[in-house]
Amino acid sequence: NAPVDAQGKNGVTPLHVASHYDHQNVALLLLEKGASPHATAKNGHTPLHIAARKNQMSIATSLLQYGAQANAESKAGFTPLHLSSQEGHHEMSALLLEHKANPDHQARNGLTPMHLCAQEDRVNVAQVLVKHGADTQAPTKAGYTPLHVASHFGQANMIRYLLQEGADVNASTAIGYTPLHQAAQQGHCHIVNILLENNADPNAITNNGQTSLKIAQKLGYISVLDSLKPVTEAVTTPDQPPPSEEKYRVVAPEAMHETFMSDSEEEGGEDTVLSDQPYRYLTVDEMKSLGDDSLPIDVTRDERHDSNKMALSSEFPPTAGLEDSISPQHASMVQSGISVTDFADNINIERQSHVGKLHWKNFLVSFLVDARGGAMRGCRHSGVRIIVPPRSAAQPTRITCRYVKPQRTMHPPPLMEGEALASRVLELGPVGAKFLGPVIMEVPHFASLRGKEREIVILRSDNGETWREHNIDMSEEIVHDVLNDCFEPEDLAQLDELGGGRICRYVTYDFPQYFAVISRIRQEVHAIGPEGGMVSSTVVPQVQAVFPQGALTKKIKVGLQVNLFKPRKGVAPEKLRKISVNHVPKKKRFSLIW
Repeated sequence: NAPVDAQGKNGVTPLHVASHYDHQNVALLLLEKGASPHATAKNGHTPLHIAARKNQMSIATSLLQYGAQANAESKAGFTPLHLSSQEGHHEMSALLLEHKANPDHQARNGLTPMHLCAQEDRVNVAQVLVKHGADTQAPTKAGYTPLHVASHFGQANMIRYLLQEGADVNASTAIGYTPLHQAAQQGHCHIVNILLENNADPNAITNNGQTSLKIAQKLGYISVLDSLKPVTEAVTTPDQPPPSEEKYRVVAPEAMHETFMSDSEEEGGEDTVLSDQPYRYLTVDEMKSLGDDSLPIDVTRDERHDSNKMALSSEFPPTAGLEDSISPQHASMVQSGISVTDFADNINIERQSHVGKLHWKNFLVSFLVDARGGAMRGCRHSGVRIIVPPRSAAQPTRITCRYVKPQRTMHPPPLMEGEALASRVLELGPVGAKFLGPVIMEVPHFASLRGKEREIVILRSDNGETWREHNIDMSEEIVHDVLNDCFEPEDLAQLDELGGGRICRYVTYDFPQYFAVISRIRQEVHAIGPEGGMVSSTVVPQVQAVFPQGALTKKIKVGLQVNLFKPRKGVAPEKLRKISVNHVPKKKRFSLIW
């Protein structure tokens, strides 16, 4: 007599579960017993949404036969066709379209399935959509067409297909950006060349007076400049707005914030509504991923203890699965009257009466830290470690730490020529939390530093929109003092051994929203004033920049980078012995090639 549409705390029904795990017989049995194919989870997803994203063809067919709506919307307005298009499931997309799915359905932010195909370079799905009458030039709320999106994300195959289908290469957004502006902003030189070959207008200006060339100049994309300079006319018309003198702000098209912020994303796993772990997300903490997908999700609060209290009460005895997850130590504490919920959900913390040396604990996404401090280590593949020294936390604080893909952020880290991400972006919470002492972050990276040729720098974003370099004076001395104070000598030796050369270690006194580890050409920075001075390279000591006395009117920071490369075989030496200088006045940036 169990109800077939029984809902979990967050609206998940047995049919959602069967759809996720592709249990076809179970799903068919539930449907035969009257289970509703229209049931929605907390974020508005129906079983068909899950089947479409997971490419469960048999279950999707059964759901549609039992009346599931192919145009069912999530809270943010995304349909199953949006999800199958983004994942590149062309057969699933064709099935949905055959059952009257709207190929031009717009989410609340205006994204259509074609936009998501453009974002992920899913040409095969785009062809299916066009076959069913999809519009290749549908704009979002901000005016971005699929060609804008493909240009922004550097998807060359999708760009060629859209242009072949007659997409307007000079379409502009609400703020005047063309696909060429987006490609130049992102530094996609090959995309710029494709657009120029297809008659993109290099002289088009944005609402604030920026050409594609100006944007590339401000962001320092040398290769993009080389492509745009020969075709851009430096002509100012009376009605043309003057170029903005402010610092350039990167703009990006709308994205699907059906972000599926599951714990599995931290280890690089799939981004699904349901993770492949048993249904942890049925507690409120995991169901943060199923919140309103049109808004930023707050993962800084954990309410799992509410469900634990219910499970451990006399009226609701714990299930077998919950008993298995409670350690013997916790079980004894429950019997003695101490609630399991007094402790962090991801770790077992022993209550000690004194503050001593730190010992490593593991965490999944979040952990609780108080005045005693803590040394936390990500127990998944991430390898992230956080060391909070004793007396650094002013009050008990739940800290969240997880990896996110750069494209999942509204404004990814701006990268100059020769720069690249050396790991995924690290998202922290609570945003703006301040500490009384230094907190050490250890993040593994995959950068190839080539000896001293390249270096690692840390960028931080306090609000998710603007990025700046994260600098702490005397950080190496601070790290050394904290590690010696917090760990026993044998633990410290093991820590250094595990770190090796692939760990980036830095200090912070507060938490931004994002940290990003960037690899770039080594830069020598010195402060030089009117008295003059010299900047020399540690990579090639013979490379020097000399500033005579009086060359500068005030004291400024001067940076010098040396990029080593081997000449191509068969090129005559006399053709290489030349110097070219590229000067961008706003940035005081010079590029010399010898």
